[in-house]
Amino acid sequence: MKFHLPASTHHTNSLRIFLTTCVCLFPWAPALSATPIEQDPKGFYGSLWGHSLQDRSDLKEIDSLDSMHIYTIKLGPPLLGSIKLESVKLYTVDGKYARALFHYQGETIHKSLLQYLKNQFGKTDDPYGSMMRGLSQQYTWRGPDTEITLTYHGFRERGILTVEGRIYTPLFLDALSDSSH
Repeated sequence: MKFHLPASTHHTNSLRIFLTTCVCLFPWAPALSATPIEQDPKGFYGSLWGHSLQDRSDLKEIDSLDSMHIYTIKLGPPLLGSIKLESVKLYTVDGKYARALFHYQGETIHKSLLQYLKNQFGKTDDPYGSMMRGLSQQYTWRGPDTEITLTYHGFRERGILTVEGRIYTPLFLDALSDSSH
């Protein structure tokens, strides 16, 4: 005995699968459209990916959770080039430098930081490498070892710069999921 679905049910199921796929892929859209990094730095903020931050005299540990340790600078606000940012957190997993997270405020700082990143890692062309939704902007650069994402929310005038070692990101995500139970 064969069971046949009416054509409308088959069409509805196909549409559901298509829409589910689109919704699942939507968060990845900025990463998939990343601007290639012209010269991958293989690290950021004075350290190479995978190296320990424990012996850097300019840093202090501010938090730890199992295999993850979080550092920040000891004195003053963080600088990228001559741009003064609000804060920085540098993350290690299993003693290996994996991520840098910077917070900043203000449109002037955002424009300066965007220009700095374009000069360092390659010019972005809208919309290639960027995503804009209303007052939110996101720019992504990707190299073989490094991924850089700059996100700015214009309404609140707040921004986040995330720089990650691509091969260490899965370790970072594993450490977060292990500690979330």
